Amino acid sequence: MSASKSDMSLDEFRAWAGRVGIALTEEDIVELHKGYLGMMKLAARIPQDWAWEAEAAHVFAPPGGGRR
Repeated sequence: MSASKSDMSLDEFRAWAGRVGIALTEEDIVELHKGYLGMMKLAARIPQDWAWEAEAAHVFAPPGGGRR
């Protein structure tokens, strides 16, 4: 498998997706691969040293409005 999940080839993705147990067509696999690569590129842009504590409390409030 690739050194990084963000550069996973279509063949590697096909093998990885095959373990899920869902019947996928070739078209499904190609579209899911495109989406996976796009998601990984977006995730790579999230700063690792984000100052979460500096965000407004309502941004990261748990569902239902409870307090942390």
